[in-house]
This record gives sequence, C-alpha cells and structure tokens, in this order.
Amino acid sequence: MHNINKWFPWLCRIIISALFLLSAIAKLYPSPSMGIALFEIKQLFPLGIDLCSAPYFSRLLIAAEIALGIGILQPHYLKRFIIPAASLLLLVFSIHLTYTIFSSGNAGNCGCFGELIPMSPLQALIKNVLGIGILVYLFFSEIKCTNRSKSISILISLYLGSALFMFLLLPFCPCKEKEEEREEEVIIDESLYDVSTINAKPYNDSTTNNTDTIIKIPVEIGPKPKRSIYRKHVRHIDEGKKLLCFFAPGCDHCKEAVRDIYKLSKKIKDFPKVYIIFMNEEPEKIPAFFNYAGRKYSHKKMDIVKFYNVLGTTKDTPGVVYLWNGNIISSFDGINENKFTSKKLEEALKKK
Repeated sequence: MHNINKWFPWLCRIIISALFLLSAIAKLYPSPSMGIALFEIKQLFPLGIDLCSAPYFSRLLIAAEIALGIGILQPHYLKRFIIPAASLLLLVFSIHLTYTIFSSGNAGNCGCFGELIPMSPLQALIKNVLGIGILVYLFFSEIKCTNRSKSISILISLYLGSALFMFLLLPFCPCKEKEEEREEEVIIDESLYDVSTINAKPYNDSTTNNTDTIIKIPVEIGPKPKRSIYRKHVRHIDEGKKLLCFFAPGCDHCKEAVRDIYKLSKKIKDFPKVYIIFMNEEPEKIPAFFNYAGRKYSHKKMDIVKFYNVLGTTKDTPGVVYLWNGNIISSFDGINENKFTSKKLEEALKKK
C-alpha cells in the first residue's frame, strides 16, 4: 500500500501532463500554421471571438496548456495554483461541451485534440470529467509541493516562456496591418480538354438500337436563376451547370475526388464546368495535384481563413458543390456521412 501511495500520484500527474501537452501539440497538426488556423476557424470563431482577437487568444490558450502540462510535474504552487488552474480550464471546456451537446447534438469534432484525434463532444466531455477527477484526487493526496513566495516567479516565467514560444513559432500581422491578398485566377480553356467524348462508356437507349453512344444528360433550362453565395468569388458560377470544388493541394482525399470527377466527366455528356478553389497551403503541390487528376481545371487560391469562410466553418475538405443557375442542387464535404462520391454526383446530375 505504501508503494502505491508513492507512485500512483506520480502516474496521475504524468497522465494530466500528457493530456495538456497532447492537446497543445494536436492543435498544431498537420502543420503549425494550418493547425492553429483550423483551431481558430472551427473553434474560436463560432464562440464569437473575432478575426482580430483570435490569433492572440489561440496562442495564449495553447501556451496555457503547455505551461500547465509542464507545471503539473513540478512542486511549486502545485496545490495552490497549478491543480486549481488545470481544473478550472477543464471545467470551462466541460461547460462549453455540455452546452454544445444540448444545443447542437453530439455530431462533429469538438477540436480538443485538433484534427489529430477527432473526438465527439460527448467523448471530450467524458475525458474532461475524468481529468477533473484525477486532479481532485491529486489535490487531496500527499504530494510534495512548495509555496514559497519566490517560487511563483517560476510559474510566471514558465507561462511567459510558453507564450513567447508560441508567438515566435507562429508570428502574424496585427489585424490593422493585414493587406488584402490578391487572388490570382487561372482560367483553363475547356476546349483543350474535350471530356465529353473521350473513352465514353456505352449507353443503352431503349428507344434505339444504338449501343455506341455516350451517357446522355437531357439538356434542360433548369431552375429559376438566382444569385449564389459564391458569385462574388467565382465569375460565371451562377450560369448553367457548374461544379465548385474546395480542395487542399496536399489532401489525398481531395486528389481522389478530383480524379473521380475527371473520370465521370469522360462518360457524361454536357458535364458541368469544374472550378476549384484551393486552400493556399502548400501551393507548390498544385501541379502534382493536376497531374494526379488527369487534367487541369480553372482555379484560384485563398488563404485558409477566407477559404473556410466560403466553404463553411463547419465543413471540411474535400468540398464539392453542384450548382445549376446559381441554385445549389447538391453539396458534399469531408470524409464522413456527407462525403463526395462519383455515384452521388452522378445521381445529382440526373435530377431534373
């Protein structure tokens, strides 16, 4: 029993430390710049934190997680500050998760571990409650701690060091100094790619004996024209049938989606024109993206914040929107229930 009382508190401290440090690191996945941008867009913006304040808030919050993750392993002000502060942070997160579950359900990624370990709000809430339970145990356990007045400076230095690390790792321009990024549009001549007749799949028409024709989609006037939310970002997107795709150049799911679109365009006549908005992360991978797709498409690049504002902060890549005269007929996003498949798109294209 004596041995358990000696090592079990240390095991609990290591678990809490790993919890906070993993949470901080996960928010910087898959890359620090993309990870923190996704955290701001998907977690902070919905809370009402504005575009100008979010970069400060996100870095200071991650710095707090780093400081608490390290602080739980040292003895200075452990019970008087570190354990209560860690418990308070988990309690605040738990209250937010409880509100989310009752107001919006248990769907989606709560963002506690960023995109590295997707967790539902309920899973995250259970994790936080267990974490609070461990911290309560540590508070009442017999562990060595130091509460000297000078030792508080160690904790202040630990947090300031963590905050400095975050701001040096991820520098940014203050909101008032940001310049509007010029979005260069690349228009591909569709006549160079006659996708309506290449390797066409035979189509059996019950009214004729011709089995060598391609799949036919009846030419229709379509629904009443309207102005879509994408009009100001893509010229002519509200004219006729269009596919608007939201891709990241390095995303494997996006590459599979664009390749499926190309294959489908080879067997369907009058296939909608395709336009791609790329997330402006790893733009050097765009040529390889088109090589994998099998052809080039008209496209433009957007910074990650604007990209998700257009796609939707609750949605994920790959995103594909089928529009007809500005009306959204079908839309797909992410890799879960609403993910894009060529079969779903083909069914949408046949709708009258």
